[in-house]
Amino acid sequence: MDNKKQKLFKKMLNLCIFTVFFLILVGGLVRSTGSGLGCPDWPTCFGKLIPPTDISQLPLDYKDQFKVAGKIIADFSPIKTWTEYINRLVGATTGIFVIILAFFSHSYWQENKKVTILSWASVFAVGFNGWLGAVVVASHLKPFIITLHMLMAVVTIFILLQAKIESANDQLSAYLDQNIGKSMKKLIIFIIFLSAVQIVLGTQVREEIDHISHSLGAMARETWIGKLGVVFLVHRSFSLLLVVTSFILFRNCRSLKPQHSLIKGWVNICLFLLGINIVSGVTLSYGGFPAAVQPPHLLFGLMLVSAQYYLLSIVSKSSTLEV
Repeated sequence: MDNKKQKLFKKMLNLCIFTVFFLILVGGLVRSTGSGLGCPDWPTCFGKLIPPTDISQLPLDYKDQFKVAGKIIADFSPIKTWTEYINRLVGATTGIFVIILAFFSHSYWQENKKVTILSWASVFAVGFNGWLGAVVVASHLKPFIITLHMLMAVVTIFILLQAKIESANDQLSAYLDQNIGKSMKKLIIFIIFLSAVQIVLGTQVREEIDHISHSLGAMARETWIGKLGVVFLVHRSFSLLLVVTSFILFRNCRSLKPQHSLIKGWVNICLFLLGINIVSGVTLSYGGFPAAVQPPHLLFGLMLVSAQYYLLSIVSKSSTLEV
């Protein structure tokens, strides 16, 4: 039976997973609105713990005083400054939550050491990503560093999901025939691979968008689609293969028994997230890459691959249970 600390651990774990997803959403908002240098220094913001709300609160030479990588920063924008500041607050909150989670995880040490190890690994991952956030600012928003910063958030989610899986023990699902489970695992692994490729291609498209926006400006959004290279075409066309394989998985799951409702439910969740991601992708392609759609597109893409990973774990555990 779960003791009190294990119950607290599971609640905190769910909170941590939610917080990291929220952090990714806010981070996407920072990037899509060009707020990455809203706070040109780190960990302070314009040398203050609480950022300014008006230009009158800054010295006259603030653009030169707070220049980044030898480059004078843009005009002060309270919206961009507070967008970046909120991103940092969410990041700091995430750090506090994972530290609390790690201490609660010691209640599993005798039962399953993996839970404790994974929990402390999440502390390291969040701390490392916080450092990467500082590098992003110091490097004057180099696209590669920004992408690495985002990918580390994905690694953090996977670590937390694995901790959730380990702490659930054999409560994930009913027994699944090993042959059926084996074929399903192969298909899900292939689907996860396709999703991972899509994420990598998407980050490259995002970097191309950054370069185009810097050269053309936000007023020429309707021309961006024509400026994108072959990576965008592959990213857009590759999604069709992901749709086909996902529907094959859905069709195969229809024959499962009623006691496998958890597996069926997560397959449906994956299809739902895939549908939302396709709609947001189409909106980006034919709507001039609206800034408001970019963060949800990123978020739902990462939620999709996370749901697929969790589904794989359920199927794996279910097909190894004793009858």
